[in-house]
Amino acid sequence: MPLFSDEIRVLESPIDVMYLMHKAFIKHSERTELLAEKAQSGGDLTNLENSVNAWVAQLLYHTKIEDDHMTGPLKDGLLQDGRMPLKENLIEHEELRHQGATLIDHLQQGDKPSIRKQVAASILSMDDKDHAELMDKIEEVETVIKQAIGEKKVLARTRRHLYESVVSFKVTEFDHFENEEAFVLPLVKDQMSDSEELECVRKLLFDDGSSDPRWIIDFVAEELEPKERELLNELEKKIQNQSG
Repeated sequence: MPLFSDEIRVLESPIDVMYLMHKAFIKHSERTELLAEKAQSGGDLTNLENSVNAWVAQLLYHTKIEDDHMTGPLKDGLLQDGRMPLKENLIEHEELRHQGATLIDHLQQGDKPSIRKQVAASILSMDDKDHAELMDKIEEVETVIKQAIGEKKVLARTRRHLYESVVSFKVTEFDHFENEEAFVLPLVKDQMSDSEELECVRKLLFDDGSSDPRWIIDFVAEELEPKERELLNELEKKIQNQSG
């Protein structure tokens, strides 16, 4: 099993395209992490938001196709520690979806709503009477918090939490890819024929329901080394030949 940083030189089986896809996703997530790190110093979040949206969109499509067409038809196995790799894979997919949705929500709120979260936390810590009164004066409470803590500190804390969310999402993604390559791909190779693998790979790389079916494969190709792109091109030709 190659490391994510290794150059992929051969695809022994169609499903080995997962090594290329995982490598591409990791490279994108590493760039996104750098954007989030830089955003801690302030500035516009547009580039980070675009990068996160592309990242999450890829993973949402990827995990859904895997659930429906890769692991769905397979029979689960049992590891020595009692875990079932396909069941674990589904759980990890759900965690990725949850973290991805949370991250996008965090970005969409921007900085000001996060100050309101600080306000809400302060209000909820008060007794009922104060709570009721202050709920009607949330704008005033925002001002109080900004004065007490300092608006720059509140915003810095928000950006720091955003960075931590990006890092957490990347770690979850990384761990999932490692587990999938170690425990799930061998089951695919054992239980699927080459033609079945190839059809699964076609669905992973091409979105039949999109006006731009190539948005996945083009995303992946852009992140690869020239020789790796050649492997992807050769695989695409095999897919075209099988599809007729």
